[in-house]
Parts: sequence; structure tokens; C-alpha cells
Amino acid sequence: MPFAIALADFQVPASMVWSREALIGYLYGQGAKTRENDGRKFAVPTTATHLLGGTGFPAGLFTDSRNEELSAIIFTNACAISKLSRVSISSGADTKGLRYTRIGNFFDRTPGALKGIPFCLDITSEEYKTLWPQHYEPWCAEMEVFHNPFARYPFPKALLPEVTHWFELGGEIVCESFYETSILWSQTIIQKQSDRIITLDDFVADPT
Repeated sequence: MPFAIALADFQVPASMVWSREALIGYLYGQGAKTRENDGRKFAVPTTATHLLGGTGFPAGLFTDSRNEELSAIIFTNACAISKLSRVSISSGADTKGLRYTRIGNFFDRTPGALKGIPFCLDITSEEYKTLWPQHYEPWCAEMEVFHNPFARYPFPKALLPEVTHWFELGGEIVCESFYETSILWSQTIIQKQSDRIITLDDFVADPT
């Protein structure tokens, strides 16, 4: 039988904003850095055998067969209480006089993109609801399964069909998303309806 571990990062407030990238680097020993040539920026792959810091802890949990009993790691950066509110309210529940605004970064699917796309959306708005075909935020949005290429018993994709799967294909680690919309990180701001409406300008110096 496949064996998977589900992780959630609550070590410090807002730690899920940045821990996703750290997890990918730890599991596959891979990352990327930005380089510039003739004024053009591009990403170059990097590899690592150990984590940063003085511990010398090895990276690359899924780079060989030593951990073949572990089929996959399941992770989401959206497992806080605010997820419960967004799913219900975006599908029509009463806001009870409150405004729920989600800020964060969309995954940019443009070839060669180096950064996410900033957003700031009221979760009751049509613009937010139409991000998903159900017309509301689904439970499994932002859930990701990181497959171990050396697993003795591989984790079946069909077990969690509507999530993002990371797996080896042709010697490379690729990701396959069920939803077109993928959010790299986010936070949910809760206000009274009478409060000033926040915008993207409140969080980034240059929204473009």
C-alpha cells in the first residue's frame, strides 16, 4: 500500500507564505536562481545536497531509494481557518457584515516567468468566484502531492484527482495542475463592511 505524509506549516505566524518553496528544495534538492544577461533576466536551475544553516541537514529526500517506503508528501499553503471561511462564503454563505479580502500571488504560467502575479480580491466578487469552474473556491485548491520517484509503492494520482501533482517525467520533476488557477501564497484580511476597502496598492509599491 502507498504511504504518504500530510504536512502543514504552523511553526510561526504566516510561515505558509514562504515554506512551500523550501519544501520543494528539501524533497528534490532542486531550486532556481535569477541571472541576467544583456539586460534580460532568466532562471537557472540549482541543486543542493544540504539545507542552509549550520546543521548540515541533508537535502534531497526524494533523490534516491533510501526513502522508498515514503510514497509522497501532501502539502497545502492554505490550510488555515480562513480556508473554511473562503470556501463557504465564496459559495454563497452570509458574511454577517464582514468583508473578506484575499491577497497573494497567482502562479504565472507564461513561459519564462520569474515571479507570481499579485492579486487582491474580495472573495464574494464575481472575479474571485470565476477563478474556478465550480464558481466558488474548492476545498482542494492549493493542495499539492509531491511524489517520490523511487517509491516502492507509488501514490496513485487518481486518489486525489483535483490537486497539483509533482512527479518525475523524462528525468525531470514536473508539476501537473488540475485547476488553471494556482495560488503560490496568500493571506485573508477580514474587515467590517464599513471599513475602507483595501486594494493591491496597500500591499505592493508597484502593482504592475
